[in-house]
Amino acid sequence: MAIIGKDGYTGFSSKNYEKNKSFRLTDIELVKEDLRNHIFTRQGERVKMATFGTRIPDLPFEQLDDMTLEVVREDLTKVFSYDPRVSLRELQVIPLYEESAILAIADLNFIYLNFSDQLDIRIDFQK
Repeated sequence: MAIIGKDGYTGFSSKNYEKNKSFRLTDIELVKEDLRNHIFTRQGERVKMATFGTRIPDLPFEQLDDMTLEVVREDLTKVFSYDPRVSLRELQVIPLYEESAILAIADLNFIYLNFSDQLDIRIDFQK
């Protein structure tokens, strides 16, 4: 859960506690973590929120083709539109055929922070 206060967003995550020795996340770091959580939540996985999430967690078992690239583009655009803290400036979905992966690069504007930054999402496919 994120809260915006006079100093920006604050929240917590136990994901990198060993590395950071803190549960606290702030500002852009927190928003990016929330976006990643949304992206890698299977659609229909959240109780009473059937449309929340994406099809992306199931893609590594599919073919790396144009249809898959379009699913990634559509679902990422939906996630960025859903979150009121960001607006999508540009989205690149790049197939890495040699590595059996997709790299998505989102150029985001963090609205309340008046700051732009990039979020990279890598999706690895099974060979």
